[in-house]
Amino acid sequence: MKKIALLAPGDLRLQAEEQEIALQGGMVKVHVHACGICGSDLALLSGSRDMSRELYFGHEFSGIVTEVSESSCGFQPGMRVATELARTCGRCWNCMNGLPNYCRSMNDALLPGGFTEETLVRSTPDYSFLSQIPSTLDDVTAALLEPTNCAYHIAMQANIKPGDHVVVFGLGAMGIIAAIVLKRLGAGAVICVGRRPARQEKARQTGIFDAVVGNDETGMSKIREICGEKGADVTIEATGTPTVLNDAIRVVRPGGRVVVGSVYHGTIPEFDPLPIFRKELTTVGAKGPTTYRRTDGSSAVVCMMEQVQDDLKKIISVYDYKNALQAFEDAKSGEAIKAVITF
Repeated sequence: MKKIALLAPGDLRLQAEEQEIALQGGMVKVHVHACGICGSDLALLSGSRDMSRELYFGHEFSGIVTEVSESSCGFQPGMRVATELARTCGRCWNCMNGLPNYCRSMNDALLPGGFTEETLVRSTPDYSFLSQIPSTLDDVTAALLEPTNCAYHIAMQANIKPGDHVVVFGLGAMGIIAAIVLKRLGAGAVICVGRRPARQEKARQTGIFDAVVGNDETGMSKIREICGEKGADVTIEATGTPTVLNDAIRVVRPGGRVVVGSVYHGTIPEFDPLPIFRKELTTVGAKGPTTYRRTDGSSAVVCMMEQVQDDLKKIISVYDYKNALQAFEDAKSGEAIKAVITF
């Protein structure tokens, strides 16, 4: 069994294990076909996130069910699946108060995670981290289901009206996928902002957005040209850099909405909250993934992915398992917007 093992911060290795993973109650076994690299994986690699508390490595994957336990539910061997938060208990305080994404920790939902050829995934009546995927989605694109779920949650928290102008700070996968979803939901203009010229050019080459600009005065002038002097209706902060929140607050119009979709690993030394009061801003967080189901019980995010998959393909760089270490390097340097490793 091929495995990408993180032994310690900075120590990433390719391994092969002969022993199969033993099936556990409430779990299904999945043969992994493709797994994407998330910013949280890079945080584990760099040591900015404590790996001693993590039971899994890799959570953005697609594959095929090979075995199910008696106490698991909803899946049969042979089904094509991908990861997202699909079902929660519905009875705990979080679920009862509209926060199913806080129902329980996902730390024991994936054992050992998607950077192996084979993993266990929890699927019980009270919790499931898998959705079935249709034949219209290939394995590599389907590996983006979990980050697309997170981006979809950002878009839902943005609560846009048709025609709203949106500025997205962050040209990583999360910011770009959120921008793709917002375009599909009817945003009038979507402008993406980034600091790296090379990443800006990559985003421009996709041809997806109304403008891709730098976080400088030239970029701010372009934003004012498109959105008007008052600013954007909605801004999304998806850089992971705390100080950029100041820029998101500065660019949004009076009465506008700021959505924080970043996982921060630091603070803002000189944060000025006064504009939130002066401009009467609505500021909300977006912690994904969360449960988004259609009335027939299927995944609303899978449905969205079917509609925007041509755009999603434009941001994916595919690496074979033997080139996995290069995939992590390219994800870390920004050379790859979304690196996906195939087994």
